[in-house]
Amino acid sequence: MHYNVLVTTAIRRENYRMAEEVKTFTDSSPAKNKEAPMLNDTDLKTAPLNEQTDGGLRQASAAQPIEESIKDPDSSAKPAIVIKDLVKIFTIGKEKVRALAGINLVVNQGEIVCLLGTSGSGKSTLLNMMAGLEKPTKGTVTIYGERIDKMSERKLAMFRQKNMGFVFQSYNLLPNFTAIDNVGMPLAFSGVKRKVRDKRAKEMLKLCGLGKRMRHKPTQMSGGQQQRVGIARAFVGKPKIVFADEPTGNLDTRTTIEVMEMMVSMSRENHQTLVIVTHDTEIAAYADKIYHIIDGVISSVEDNTHKQIGVGSEEAAEIIRAAESV
Repeated sequence: MHYNVLVTTAIRRENYRMAEEVKTFTDSSPAKNKEAPMLNDTDLKTAPLNEQTDGGLRQASAAQPIEESIKDPDSSAKPAIVIKDLVKIFTIGKEKVRALAGINLVVNQGEIVCLLGTSGSGKSTLLNMMAGLEKPTKGTVTIYGERIDKMSERKLAMFRQKNMGFVFQSYNLLPNFTAIDNVGMPLAFSGVKRKVRDKRAKEMLKLCGLGKRMRHKPTQMSGGQQQRVGIARAFVGKPKIVFADEPTGNLDTRTTIEVMEMMVSMSRENHQTLVIVTHDTEIAAYADKIYHIIDGVISSVEDNTHKQIGVGSEEAAEIIRAAESV
């Protein structure tokens, strides 16, 4: 199976579930029965997640102005990702659910950013838009100066293969492949010869602490070990951007810290951009910048540069001690 097909399939099968979560969230909102004006195109620049009513979509809450959300304190930094006026509407049966409503943000090269929000907030949908795994209903997604929202599927697949890596919550390893083969898959579809990609896969697995598990298949490994294989696969091709969607959602606290420190260390060392989606504030603490996502909009942006948890820090050790003492 082509690596890009694997990545796209893994993400897209989550989209219906996410759309249902968004719909459930909006349907249960206490503001549902309040009167609110209908949206038009000019509203989309600052539009939040909108609730479904018999008459159509209506505004649910205030959103962040474009100028504020795309402002970056380091104007000299090179932008890796630029998103403007991004809207995504899912159609479920006869209903339309607005998952994203006027998102604007800039992610610079080498930044570690977190999209933080509860289930149904739109954070994973936003990551999908950034990665070109879904097309926006409205707005633009620009990566390294290229409008990926306008690319054909073929060109987009090639662009992802060259520039992006992915870490999934559910690992998404091929069950009949060994760790070496799973890690080497992105290299195989980049035309790297077997001998070379096996060597690079082995080096990456050793770096991830899996030197004795190289010939093991996923069913022969623990959840933490499988996620390490997933991280090795994401980083082996040294992509410019790595997207991680709830990468520690299925892991215990100690393994969570180990996985986060591994991803952060690799990103720092290679000056790679890392975009993490999570609902966990302790995971968000590793990021340079935290985008709080509520109701499909960025409610606030937190500069975490001087506060983030460092690799091997006492803060990380304290989190582990607290969890294991319960």
